[in-house]
Amino acid sequence: MINIPGVPYANPGVFSEGEVVSTGVSIPANNRVLCVVGEGRRREVVINYAAGGGQDGLNSSYTSSTGADGRHFQLNNAPIISNRTTLTKNGITLTGLEQAITGTSFSSRYDYRIDINTGRIELQGANLVDQGGAYYTASGTIVGNGTIDNLELIDQNAPNETWTVRCTAVRRDGYGQPIDGYGKFTVSGSVSGIILDGYGQPIIWQSDGVLRNNGILRFAITEGSTAFNVGDTFVIMVESGVLETGDKLVCQYIATLDINDPEFFTDMESVAEKHGLASTDNTLSLGAQLAFANGTPGILCCQAAPGVPRRTTYRVVDTATGNATEEDLSFPLPIGVVPDSDTTVTFFIINTLTSTTEQIFPNKVDFYNPTYEANPMSFITGAAPYSYTVIMQDGVLREGSDLVITPGAGNTATVSSATVTFDLSDVSATTAMVIWGATNANNNGTFTITGVSDGKLTISGSAPFVSESGLDFRVVDSTEQSAYVLLTQDLALTNTQGLTVGVIDTKDATFYDAGWTNALLKLESFELDILVPLPTQTISSIFNTSLQHCLKMSRIKNRKERVLFIGAIDGLTVSNVTGQSLAAVEDLGILEGIQGDDASEILAGNIEDLANYSVSDAFGSTFRCVYHYPDRIVVNIQGTNTFIDGFYLAAASGGYLSGVGNVAIPLTNKTLGGFSILNDRTYNSTESENITRAGITLVEPVLGGGRVVWGKTTSQSGFPEEEEISIVFIRDKIAKDVRLGCQGFIGVAETPAFGTSLQSRIITILNAFISQGLITEYADVKVKRDTVDPRQWNVTFRVVPSYPVNWIYIKFELGTV
Repeated sequence: MINIPGVPYANPGVFSEGEVVSTGVSIPANNRVLCVVGEGRRREVVINYAAGGGQDGLNSSYTSSTGADGRHFQLNNAPIISNRTTLTKNGITLTGLEQAITGTSFSSRYDYRIDINTGRIELQGANLVDQGGAYYTASGTIVGNGTIDNLELIDQNAPNETWTVRCTAVRRDGYGQPIDGYGKFTVSGSVSGIILDGYGQPIIWQSDGVLRNNGILRFAITEGSTAFNVGDTFVIMVESGVLETGDKLVCQYIATLDINDPEFFTDMESVAEKHGLASTDNTLSLGAQLAFANGTPGILCCQAAPGVPRRTTYRVVDTATGNATEEDLSFPLPIGVVPDSDTTVTFFIINTLTSTTEQIFPNKVDFYNPTYEANPMSFITGAAPYSYTVIMQDGVLREGSDLVITPGAGNTATVSSATVTFDLSDVSATTAMVIWGATNANNNGTFTITGVSDGKLTISGSAPFVSESGLDFRVVDSTEQSAYVLLTQDLALTNTQGLTVGVIDTKDATFYDAGWTNALLKLESFELDILVPLPTQTISSIFNTSLQHCLKMSRIKNRKERVLFIGAIDGLTVSNVTGQSLAAVEDLGILEGIQGDDASEILAGNIEDLANYSVSDAFGSTFRCVYHYPDRIVVNIQGTNTFIDGFYLAAASGGYLSGVGNVAIPLTNKTLGGFSILNDRTYNSTESENITRAGITLVEPVLGGGRVVWGKTTSQSGFPEEEEISIVFIRDKIAKDVRLGCQGFIGVAETPAFGTSLQSRIITILNAFISQGLITEYADVKVKRDTVDPRQWNVTFRVVPSYPVNWIYIKFELGTV
């Protein structure tokens, strides 16, 4: 069987191994392949400059642009990842709903809906605008006191416009007074104008209570106790999702097929087209930006899923009441946010007096228990102490803590809020007003909403209301669902505390790649030389798995040698990276806790974030890692100078090295660009030496970028062949080129001259290495058949790599010659 160390079994092929001897041996290279792994999000310009008038996009069946209505659009790459879509119109973010698109309408609370399986987008249909409790208003000079009845918008694709309903003629009696029921009205839209009938005549309404329509609006005009007169006017407003002329519609999303799909790009525009524009969240494009700024001919880009599921925080209480009732211990999340039952909720209590934050860790009770959903108080008062759970209840449309109650006739009242303007969407058979915290018991409870006017609601109860203000309230809808976080009564907040919770939504729970193992597994089949991971979370964990990947792929059996380029997280000091002190600069993903700034803060309760960031401890045993410092650089991102982590230096140096044809050229004393380093990251000679002694590639600030003080690996072996980045690449180049040069000998029949031919090929390759400047000499080239398996031939030789020049010692004498 095969007799190669570390290879118990393999298909026929050429294998190689490089060893370090005390005098130095190694390898060369040309055009190293840089691979950047990061998070990204496509940016697709759906409509760049709308024609308007319903001419944009597709028809309602998404089959053709013929019959387009300006509301239906198709993304180019579907399916897409749930809960990761942002749609903007003219730079303004729209509110979206993920839902299968059918012929039915959807809630007017959303500007659009998207089908994540098909990539279809439907903008909200046209709707009437609430004008303070009614969908129309009368002019201030109106004479008649009649009404517009059964007003309905019948064209979902109507444009944004204001309709004017004006009385143009009346029939008068013998005294010259208008006669009821004979007023004639024209209806004119600010965009549509006056709609004509089939005979080319304007469509006229009469004040006789009969429903009429012009294809856009349908309503009746009914006389009141005082007849209408010429000039009486009503105003109706229509709000529409249909694009207007000049509108720009842009969608950012993550296509399912983009995840773990490595692709080689030769320009930044192509990277941005697939993975989006550079940002602190779009680490892949940001890394590519730095690499191209330093001369890389191309980048193998691989978009990864987040390292952990996305956790979103919500401020559920600004200032608590200090009570322990159901409303004080049940906190609704926004409609559509449903915490994943297999994850935990994080809790942060905010002291409103001192503005300090404290994390608490109550015990989790299984979510969505039917018993607690039927009776939330049974959990609040009956569950095990110091616990929390999540239930589903009627959806919360609005809430606040400044309700004013003004008693009305009987058991009615008018309620208002300085922070919430109520409208017709709050008035339906399924909505109700919940009030608590009132001094008078009659004001507490759940009440029927009977009407709205001027932004105020009318409610009714079973007893007379009492004037009161500053009350907590919610408007709930039984046709919607909200997730409520429940706390047991022993966790009741004081009246000086607020509460923030962090949840992982069910839509986010499965979209993650712990340690980026799936992305790295995909890269096992690709040829690359430099690996640059750029994570946003669990950074140290991803760096570690990336290193293990590089070590694994560089083994004799796998034959895909590569080097990991990483660096410091923002906030790591010199003492942290040199191992003199611990640090707390990242959320390690264990408890998702508050980041601590120092040991004392961590010891005060946030123990999950304190960690050892010593480079020599973590990476000192290998030469397949290059760690960059300082911890922070400044990059211009879409026109704004932005602080980013120091590990982005890895993309800059990787881009530089991949653009250098001769791998023997060291990184030392080279100037990198595309960023700047502030002077507070300048170190004296002692600090600088301590940094590089720890196996760290230090970059110091210079005009327009940074100068590499010493490009070295993290190896602590002391061998130049393992410390110098260039020699590691020479080693890998020799290994790869010798394998490639000998591949043609695999699968041939042995002849008496086979050994000589193979040796001749090896010598030719070694001479080429000398001419390329990768090695300075070679010796002891030996080729012989293996003594264990006659089908295997063994080749050995020694080479001296082209060492980088790091020091020049000059000695001279002063005095008489």
